[in-house]
Amino acid sequence: MTDLLSRPTETGPDELEGRPLNVSAAIAGLAAAATTMLTFMAVAVVGWFLADAGGHGQTTDALRVGADVWLVGNGSGMTVRGAPLGIIPLALTALVFLVVHRWGRWAAASSQPIDDDRTLGVAATIFTGIYMVVAVVTCVVVGQEDSGPGLGRAIIGSMLVAGVAGTLGMASGTGRLSIAVERVPAWVRSVAYGAVASFLLLLAASALLVAVMVMLGLNQAASMMTGLDLSASDYLMYTLATMAVAPNAVLFGSAYLLGPGFAVGAGTTVSPTVVSLGPMPAFPLLAGLPEAGPTPEWAIGFMAVPVVVAVVGGVLAQRAYRVTAYDSAALRGFGCGCGAALISTVAIALAGGPMGSGRMADIGAPLGEVLVTSVAAMSLGGLLGGVTTAWWQRRTAARAAD
Repeated sequence: MTDLLSRPTETGPDELEGRPLNVSAAIAGLAAAATTMLTFMAVAVVGWFLADAGGHGQTTDALRVGADVWLVGNGSGMTVRGAPLGIIPLALTALVFLVVHRWGRWAAASSQPIDDDRTLGVAATIFTGIYMVVAVVTCVVVGQEDSGPGLGRAIIGSMLVAGVAGTLGMASGTGRLSIAVERVPAWVRSVAYGAVASFLLLLAASALLVAVMVMLGLNQAASMMTGLDLSASDYLMYTLATMAVAPNAVLFGSAYLLGPGFAVGAGTTVSPTVVSLGPMPAFPLLAGLPEAGPTPEWAIGFMAVPVVVAVVGGVLAQRAYRVTAYDSAALRGFGCGCGAALISTVAIALAGGPMGSGRMADIGAPLGEVLVTSVAAMSLGGLLGGVTTAWWQRRTAARAAD
């Protein structure tokens, strides 16, 4: 009898450590929404006090602005006195995405180990559902009669942010992500690798272009800001607003490199072949726009950048996932370019949106033209990169054999 009482259980103490993943996912979903929203609220309150030492409005107004900014970062958009403000500051979205991803990893790290995808799927649904409920409740609370975030977009945006970032975080933390990747066929991984590499290279080239253009327009931007007669706190908030939409400007730069360009108001066009502008808002990044009128002939050369980055992407994919047959290398390279074109088009679509009901209702790139030109340019580049690399690898292998 004593032997039976002292016999150890089959479940060791290490297996009992941590809580169920579903519980951790619920806590993490609530914490992810609360921490990001409270951060934006804190920044809004600090900005309110810096602006006029709290002389106008109330603390609740600043808190409401912070909640609105959080919802906009989740893709909700805004309506102010009937005027739509649809541009999503993608820097805020990226910040929220990273924080949500970290909370997903925390949920996995603080939970009992799992060995099946069904448990992960249930936990991801719980995480996403709680985050989305917080977004919906916040949207209803802060909304006013003629101003406020869009409920429908808030639901979709929060669901995508929490669903993608939270699920990836938990999948990575539990080890299920690496297992899922290993199940994917090599040719799919090759195409995805090359597509992402090409897209990131296009973003890098666009960021360099935007940075150079903004540097060239610094004097104009300084004159613009001086004319606004802003206080030090106003300059700070202007800087934060500029940083929030900097990724949007980079993606507009990608549309420029791809050829179709973009619009910064109805009837305007900024592309390598033509620049047509009208009166512009007083915003520093707009000082980087090229001068209106005919473009120099060498500007057409910018349209070669997407081809070059797709070539590099095809080369990297072929080197990482080598195949010897030319037809396989060609198909994979072509797929890399097509994938990069699709990713670029979706990203450019997210960068645009209306900023009012008048002239500024048309801000963004013509997506149909972007899709066609990007597929044509980047598919060609990916195909060239894949085939050329395969040829070089076969030649090198033949020399080594001799």
